[in-house]
Amino acid sequence: MNLVNPRFVLRNYLAQQAIDAAMCEDTGLINKLMEAARHPYDDNLPSELIEKRPDWAINKPGCSMLSCSS
Repeated sequence: MNLVNPRFVLRNYLAQQAIDAAMCEDTGLINKLMEAARHPYDDNLPSELIEKRPDWAINKPGCSMLSCSS
């Protein structure tokens, strides 16, 4: 199972945090996410990138719900 299931999957709340930080000229989280995306099966990924969505992100726009307009 570990060979076919990645430990890292980009989550909306992580992407939103990276966007918010980049708006303040902090690209550290973007770099972490990019590195994790390059090696999603590694066992030594930072724990904050592989945990479940935190409670604060449940109702935060951009973190828990998406809208699609057409």
